[in-house]
This record gives sequence, structure tokens and C-alpha cells, in this order.
Amino acid sequence: MKGRITEEIKDAMRSGEKRRVSVLRMVLADIINFEKSGKEFKQIDVVRGYAKKLKKTIEEYERLHLQDKIESYNEELEIVEEFLPKQMSDEELKVVVTQLLDSEKPGDMGMAMKLVMGKYKEVADGKKVQALVKEIFSKG
Repeated sequence: MKGRITEEIKDAMRSGEKRRVSVLRMVLADIINFEKSGKEFKQIDVVRGYAKKLKKTIEEYERLHLQDKIESYNEELEIVEEFLPKQMSDEELKVVVTQLLDSEKPGDMGMAMKLVMGKYKEVADGKKVQALVKEIFSKG
């Protein structure tokens, strides 16, 4: 992952994509900081964490109705998401969550979330999963 990001930075520098270079350098800096911390980690989790921070920032700017900032951070998020596994669509996620909860029958929402995210952490957005689980349990 780190090598791929480094190569992408070089390519972006050659093509003059300043925004892309800046975003990728921030992601690379996060990975390097984790390496220096000595903690056990996966590089993909660092990238996922960076994307999560960007999503939270976008939500805050949406709440404040600052459209120029929203667009700017959405561009950053698109760049970061290139390094993450493709996320499930809402329809796919609904089918998978419904089937899993029907077959496993967890006792509460916490167990349901743990079950779903344990299997689909890489390709499912936690907030979307949480909303679906709440919906299923409220019908329930």
C-alpha cells in the first residue's frame, strides 16, 4: 500500500496534480506516523481511518452549509477511496444484512452489528449497516 501511494505521488507530481499530491502525502504521513508509533496496524486501516475523518468533516460542513468546503473534501475523499476496497451498494448491503440477521438471529443490536461488521468490515460502511440494523430491529 505504502509503495503504491508513493508511486501515485510521483505520477501526480509529474502530471502537475497538486491536490492529489497533497492528499496522498497526508495519507502517507499517517501511515509513517503509525509505523513510528510501534503499534501493530494494517496500512489499509490507516487509509480507512483517514477516509472516515474526511467523511466526518464533510458532514460538519454540510451541517454548516459550506458548499465550497464540501466539494473540496469530497474531492479528497474520492482520491483516498481509490486505495480502499469497493464498498457495497445500498441494495447489496440491505440484502446481505437481512439474510445474515435472518440466519443468525442475534439477540440485540450490538450483537447484530458485531456479526455484520465482523464479516463485511472491508466492504460495508458502518453507519449504513447501523441504520439497516436499527430498521430491522424496529420492525422486529
